[in-house]
Amino acid sequence: MMMTKYILISNRKSQLTFCRIGITIFLIGAAMASFAQENNQQPEFPKDYPVIHPQFRKWASPALNNESASVSPILRWPADRKGKNTYDVRLSMDSTFDNKDLITAQNIPWTIFNPHRQLQYGTWYWQYGLHNGSWSGTLKFRIGDNAIKTFAPPVQKFWAAIPAGHPRVLINRNDEKLFIKNVKGNEDAMIILKKADDLLGMTPPGEKEGESKKDGNSDMENRKLEIIASEHASNKIYNAVDHFCKAYLISKDKKYEKKALEWGMAVAGWNPDGVSHSSDFGDARCMVSMAEVFDTFNDDLTPSQKAILLKSIQVRAGRFYHEWINNIDVKVLSNHVWQYIFHYFFQTAIAVYGDVDEAKNWVNYAYELWLAKAPILGGGDGGWGEGASYFRLDMETLLGVPMIIKEYTSFDFLKNNEWYQRNPYWMAYSFPAGSSTDGFGDDVEKIYAPGTEYLAYADALSKLTGNQIAAWYAHQIELAGKGDDTVGERVNGVTSYTKKNKQAGQLKLSDADMLRWFRLRYLRNIKRPGMIDGKSLPAAEVFKGVGIADMHSHVTDTKNDLMISFRSSPYGAYGHLLADQNTFNILYGGKRLFYMSGHKVAMQDPHRLGWYKATIGHNGILIDDKGQPFNTEAYGYIAKFLNGKNVSYVMGDASQAYSSKAKKEQPGLTKFHRHLLFLHPNILLVYDELEANHPAKWSWLIHSPFKIDVDAANNTFRCDSGNISAKVALFSQQSLHWELADTFAIPAVNWIGREDEDGNLIEYKNDQWHLTAFNTRKTAKMRFLAVFMINPPGEILNKPVSYIFNDKNELIIGKWIIKAELDAEKPPLLEAHTSDHKIVFSSSANSVSSGSKEFVGKINGSAKLLEWLNGNYRFSEAGNMIPEAIKSIPVKDTNLKQRLHEK
Repeated sequence: MMMTKYILISNRKSQLTFCRIGITIFLIGAAMASFAQENNQQPEFPKDYPVIHPQFRKWASPALNNESASVSPILRWPADRKGKNTYDVRLSMDSTFDNKDLITAQNIPWTIFNPHRQLQYGTWYWQYGLHNGSWSGTLKFRIGDNAIKTFAPPVQKFWAAIPAGHPRVLINRNDEKLFIKNVKGNEDAMIILKKADDLLGMTPPGEKEGESKKDGNSDMENRKLEIIASEHASNKIYNAVDHFCKAYLISKDKKYEKKALEWGMAVAGWNPDGVSHSSDFGDARCMVSMAEVFDTFNDDLTPSQKAILLKSIQVRAGRFYHEWINNIDVKVLSNHVWQYIFHYFFQTAIAVYGDVDEAKNWVNYAYELWLAKAPILGGGDGGWGEGASYFRLDMETLLGVPMIIKEYTSFDFLKNNEWYQRNPYWMAYSFPAGSSTDGFGDDVEKIYAPGTEYLAYADALSKLTGNQIAAWYAHQIELAGKGDDTVGERVNGVTSYTKKNKQAGQLKLSDADMLRWFRLRYLRNIKRPGMIDGKSLPAAEVFKGVGIADMHSHVTDTKNDLMISFRSSPYGAYGHLLADQNTFNILYGGKRLFYMSGHKVAMQDPHRLGWYKATIGHNGILIDDKGQPFNTEAYGYIAKFLNGKNVSYVMGDASQAYSSKAKKEQPGLTKFHRHLLFLHPNILLVYDELEANHPAKWSWLIHSPFKIDVDAANNTFRCDSGNISAKVALFSQQSLHWELADTFAIPAVNWIGREDEDGNLIEYKNDQWHLTAFNTRKTAKMRFLAVFMINPPGEILNKPVSYIFNDKNELIIGKWIIKAELDAEKPPLLEAHTSDHKIVFSSSANSVSSGSKEFVGKINGSAKLLEWLNGNYRFSEAGNMIPEAIKSIPVKDTNLKQRLHEK
């Protein structure tokens, strides 16, 4: 085991260096003063917006005279969660609601109303209230010419389309014969039959198998062990029943029916309030297992068997329904619901529709909830807030539910929701083929390349929507092969990736358990569409709805790609999102170089709470040794993004990320702007603006899976992965202390007894390095400039390397000349240009110049980029981006409201 190492160094040389840089840069101070004045007119996010995505809905939408995206907008409002309340809604083009065209709905059990009709163009007014109670204030919105014309039909069409006969869930009764004929000899079908055969000799677990056999060291550990045991027994039930039902539908062999009935009736005898209820996943898998048996073999079941199954199904499904209404519809996120349970619930409701009276309400709620909220952590730009690992747990739901809706209503949710068109970009940029992920969200440390899950999902998405990016991404995964053979870990029954088959270099679809039945049912006769030309892809993409930006040197060539990812999210830290606003990760060749650190042992594990999900475990900033609270209030957002041929740039604002009224955490940070400027192909500048309401200690953090060597005399540190090397200089206006450790402050202990894919007990090792630099003198304002040079192995020598300054005190790195204002009393600025001035960047100057050519921006304070390309100058600029969700937030400042909502 490695020993902890600490280096505490006070470096006085750094102050002189930073003054030199600071003096140089503000030759354009007048321009920056103009920007500062303009910037004061912009919204004060910590003041005006304490939260963008509250845990529970706080305001109604659409409102504030915003223009609706659809001609049939879905109305949503906060819940009165004090009791079992229902609601009334009225909607009209008359603000007095006194006309014959009034649209009304009464006694709605949840906080959603979908008119399911095209509204006339113009201004609409609406109100909501408790049933037979007083009305809310009047809200208004507009329907314009740009509104999407398509919309889903009312639930009555869905109800009417559910056939009277069975089966209707795994397959439609009318399709059975043709299905059997078409899947004969299909590789996916053969694998299902093989797995079902392997299970034939097993007997159903007893209910006691769902009881934990281990004792933890605390109530938290005991509760987690109880959940794991419950899930283990329930997963065993679902895995067997699901395979038996599917094998029967493929073959009509009665041996599978016999075993499915045995297992289904066994779980129907379990106490629905017993051990299987300890886990919501376990509860749901018991429920859907019985629903599959009830639906698949309905014609052969005895009245007694049907009654027993329906009784247990009704308890479990009804419980979910009553717990969800006025809860899930107003909650920003409930992880397990949207990962699997919603899908299971919808399938169950359809399976027993007509046999359980309440199932009509279950179908209604599931239908309206999906249309109103899905994709739950997306947004129009295609990102996924919880990151690449947990995205795998949502794949079947994200595709399966739309196909249910399409089957019963003909409405194609996939093709009518822009998120699905943009989602492949997020996959390609945040989790490239053959590469680790961008490093944001729970469990990303456990996956090293997109595996069969991503292949199956991208393939299916491309076939269902014709998306050429998805087709290209799926092909890239196939070409990358099985990749790293490091053993992965199971996550809620989903493997992190398929283990490397050394006899076969490429992945193929039949390797994927993910979406196997989906492929058989929906994709048999659909060919993957043509691919885009990867050379046309830009070097960087931004997904501002979820707060992710990814910059690449070679986005289509993972082996030679320098990947820089950045997060500053309006969703804050919640669920499987971590407290990592304004943090970044660096990978080269798909391998991690500077990366988030730690291990997700369990959600409430001390190591996860105090390190892994906390800011200290990420490449971010601490104030007075404090990080960001774990709350939706602790948000950030991407304020600027600019991408050129030679330069990529992103700026995040995490000024609100360190405060939370709910958590009673107010460390006093008032400003945190982080700029990342990527000078292709191998230089990264990280420029931080930090302010507090008191003199503070500011800690700059960096982590690596490889040893870090510090050269304090020259303000640098080095890291060599064997695949790539990095030298980094960290500048500030004052001296810095450096602290280096190779152990976690809070140990990671495998008290759960997690195993890898080979059944070996996982050991969480101290095999990561953690570097902290902080100011020697507390100050209310602080700036850092980190300069990363990423080079092939051997180019960074094991000796001090001084940075070079020209006669203007500008930092010179190769062809690049760099300026950064580090005097916190002066306006901030980051600039870089090549020696021939054919590439010029400024974070906020009013203009950029090359020779006699001056280009003035149209947006005050915008980032500006000038590039000489193919014999011509190309000029681009990026002003401050306001998160789209803010437009729906009521604000008290009348002038601010007008600027945001009515311009």
